[in-house]
Amino acid sequence: MKSFIRLGATLGIAGTVFLTGLSGIGNQEAIALPQDQVVKKLQEVPVFTLTNPKGEFVVLSRKNESKPISQVGFFISKQDAQKFLDNRLKKENPQLASTLQVRPLSLADYYKIVQESKKKSDSVIYTLVPSQAQVASATSMLNQNGKKGEQFNGIPLFVPKFKKDNSYLTIPLPNGKERYIPFFFEKEQATALLDEFKKAVPKEGANTEIQVVDLYGVMEALNSSTDPSINKIVLYPSRESINFIRSLAPNQSPAAKPAAAPATPKK
Repeated sequence: MKSFIRLGATLGIAGTVFLTGLSGIGNQEAIALPQDQVVKKLQEVPVFTLTNPKGEFVVLSRKNESKPISQVGFFISKQDAQKFLDNRLKKENPQLASTLQVRPLSLADYYKIVQESKKKSDSVIYTLVPSQAQVASATSMLNQNGKKGEQFNGIPLFVPKFKKDNSYLTIPLPNGKERYIPFFFEKEQATALLDEFKKAVPKEGANTEIQVVDLYGVMEALNSSTDPSINKIVLYPSRESINFIRSLAPNQSPAAKPAAAPATPKK
């Protein structure tokens, strides 16, 4: 079981891998989980957006069938947010772009902003932008599973699971008592976990696969599923995001308080 210990050290957790069931996500009568539990699960995942020196969001306007649409982009990848600033905004509006910065928030902040927007009938669309590399991986998985030509739409999450009984690999928390089901933002992370399991338990490992699901569906399930196992789900940030979190000051949160007013670049 040394391979599991090495994996645990890599993931920042300790212990062995074992099985648990998780069925019927989102398919049962809706009973919402407490919002503080949902927010807590989303709090540890950073997302990145663009702000001006006042901390105001950058709102981009575009036309869709002659109707103007205003959007604020939140990126799963910090690098993607920086590339958007450098490769697009600096070309379209260099004066404005020179005043902007990539600012971190948490996925929980994004979730709360969207919920408030719905209550206020806000005309601004708050868009979560996935890593294009991971969308490509998700699309490739769909095509390999008989859905040729289908494009993955959404924010992909990758989950090691068993093919037949709809149960998932789980990992103990450091206390050794509680367990969680990791949903990874990177396919490579899910593959690493599954490879270690296959090495340790080849017979069981032959019955495993990686499932790709949409983050929005998982968030909806957290809000509505009656399955108690849903609370075992933990969203595991990408390696890039983990390195970013580690780079922060010891007591600094990845979340930044969003500003009330947006900053709109001129085209």
